[in-house]
Parts: sequence; C-alpha cells; structure tokens
Amino acid sequence: MEHIAAIMLLVGCNSGSLACEELPAPQVAFESMEDCVGALPSALGDAGLAKRVVHGRCAAVDPAWVEEDVEITWRMSRQSGLEVHVQQVAPPAEGVVVAENAHPVNALAATH
Repeated sequence: MEHIAAIMLLVGCNSGSLACEELPAPQVAFESMEDCVGALPSALGDAGLAKRVVHGRCAAVDPAWVEEDVEITWRMSRQSGLEVHVQQVAPPAEGVVVAENAHPVNALAATH
C-alpha cells in the first residue's frame, strides 16, 4: 500500500448499546476514503455477532502522518452513532514508555 488516507473502525454493542467494544476489521487501512466507504457494508455484514449491534465508520487520515504518532479515539453518541477521531500527537519524550491497559482484569488474568 502506497499511502494511508482512511481507516475503518468496527464496534459491536449489546442491544442496549451500553457495552461496546472494538471488533477486528477485515482491512483497517485504505488508500482512499472511497475505498473504505465501499468496503464498509461488507465488513459490517461479516462482523455481525449474535445479540450484538455492529457499527462501522471510516475516518480520514492525513497521508503525511504515516511516519508520525497518531491517536484514534471513538465514542458512541445518540445523535451521530459511532464517532471516530484521528489526530496527530506528540511522540513521548526520549526514554519514556507510554502504555494503557484498557482491560485491567484481563491483564491480571494473563500474568498468572
């Protein structure tokens, strides 16, 4: 792939949309927004899980950011559904390691 211009994000929620989690997308990076949007219906259909509502969205990525640190965040909104934000972030200072554990219960189980 020459450059990345869009990413695909899939999120599965329970029927009340109270508990949501990221789902694996069949392809994450795309050379154009049009390619991503074209692949989205198939990805949504393939990601369907029992008793889950699947949401998907394509988000634009500045191709110049390929060599930079970016942060991808998402949230569910009653007005807009799945909202995805991609922004460039400053790299951590030299010698600093940045980590986030979104699932601390799973991490504890994995260390035993």
